[in-house]
This record gives sequence, structure tokens and C-alpha cells, in this order.
Amino acid sequence: RNDKQKQQWSGGPITGDNTGVEIYCTIFTIAESPAQKGVIWVGTDDGLVQVTRDGGATWKNVTAGLKGLPEWSTIGMVEPSRTAAGTAYVVADAHRLDDQRPYLWRTTDFGATWTRLDVKLDGKVEDGVYLRTVREDPTDPRVLWLGTEKGVRYSTDGGSTWQKLKAGMPTVAVSDLVLKDRSL
Repeated sequence: RNDKQKQQWSGGPITGDNTGVEIYCTIFTIAESPAQKGVIWVGTDDGLVQVTRDGGATWKNVTAGLKGLPEWSTIGMVEPSRTAAGTAYVVADAHRLDDQRPYLWRTTDFGATWTRLDVKLDGKVEDGVYLRTVREDPTDPRVLWLGTEKGVRYSTDGGSTWQKLKAGMPTVAVSDLVLKDRSL
């Protein structure tokens, strides 16, 4: 957004507190499409998503289609699909704005339109379970994995329904996930 009000000196007159959390307007996540060379997605800590399809020569702001995205939320993750060049998933985090709901979207057309994927367990959104990361399974694009503030969730139907990963997984914050050789 390049909002100059969010780029001011922070802290008191004697000691500055420019640790970074209070400074906005920076790229927070960047990901290149494994399905098509030159497609790169970025998300910012001031709530914007942009994509380039020509290796960075031109960029398109595709944030407007993210209906329900809280203003000034952090785009914590953009996950391009491994198999479909126009498909990507976006995780937004608004817990610093006192909003602990999960925010997840999918596009299949390079961000022209977005579908909100509601992360519900037993038919309702879990209170206080905001999202940190999303990963598409490398063996099946219908399988999605979420790192949340309270453990891991997964979907086997492209995000229509979700389950908790149990198997001894404690209730902890999961900041990122790696899938390799059919293992999480």
C-alpha cells in the first residue's frame, strides 16, 4: 500500500522501537508456481496479494476478489498449485487485529476470482484457530494441509470439509508444513 503513516519512526523520543512488527508495507510471503515458469505470487503484511505471469515484468493486484478479507490483515502464505498454473491458495492472519477466525481462499484463474474455503469442524468455525500456512499435497491436489494456531487440519476434498490431524499431534501452533516423499 506504501502508506507513509505506517512507515514512521516508532517508540519514544529516546529509544526507538522499530522491530518490524509495527512497520507495514512489506512483502511477507513470495512463491513461484511449480506448474508454470514466471508465475510468482506475493502477499504483504498490509493485506495485499499480487501476481505476475511474466517473471516480474508486470504485476497485478488481485486483492479485490478476496471477499471478507479484513483490512490490514497479514497475508501469511500463498501456495501455488503444483499441477494447475492458475490455481493458488491464500492464508490471511488477522489475529493482531483481534480477529482469530480462519481465512483461506482459492483461485483457479490467476486471481481474477476467489472462492472462500470455510475451515469448519463439526459444522462450525473453531473459535481462536487462525491459520498460519496451507500446503497442497504433492501426490493429490484435492488434499490440503493447514498449519493453524492449534495444530494441523487437513482436507481430502479440496477444502470442502476439514478434519484435525490427530495421531499424537499435540495442540500447538504450526507455522509451516513440508510434504516430501508422501510424508508430512
